Amino acid sequence: MSAGLQMLQFRPEESPEVFALARALRQAVFVEEQGVPPELEWDEFDTEAIHWLFIQPDSGEPVATARLLSYQEACQTPPVAKIGRVALSQTVRGQGLGEKLMREVLAHAQAEGFQQAILDAQTRVLPFYERLGFVKEGFEFMEAGIPHYRMRLVFH
Repeated sequence: MSAGLQMLQFRPEESPEVFALARALRQAVFVEEQGVPPELEWDEFDTEAIHWLFIQPDSGEPVATARLLSYQEACQTPPVAKIGRVALSQTVRGQGLGEKLMREVLAHAQAEGFQQAILDAQTRVLPFYERLGFVKEGFEFMEAGIPHYRMRLVFH
């Protein structure tokens, strides 16, 4: 299924039409499916981030998206790559596309010189991120009414 997908890497201001497709997928997954309030889904970090979008070439349907930011955790440490807004259409879940998407984002983070990547994972998908090498940190917390854990991957 994922072999023929078109992958786009972009910044919203450079490709507003592509960002509109990513927004539509995030709207479907986070707002409609998971009940995240729209005012929590859309934030100022979208304009700072690099985004990825996988599209079905035959239909033009967006099926997977994610974003990457440079994030300063503490003043004495170098910035880390913060991954967020990872969303897959229900039609492609369980087919390996999430892993392909994450590997693209992580490869970019490493190429940009980041030594670590963090993300706030919904508790129900911790095993997915653990398979990619992420380790959960701290305590479970609620974000947009959904239980999450902070997770970290140290690049070697």
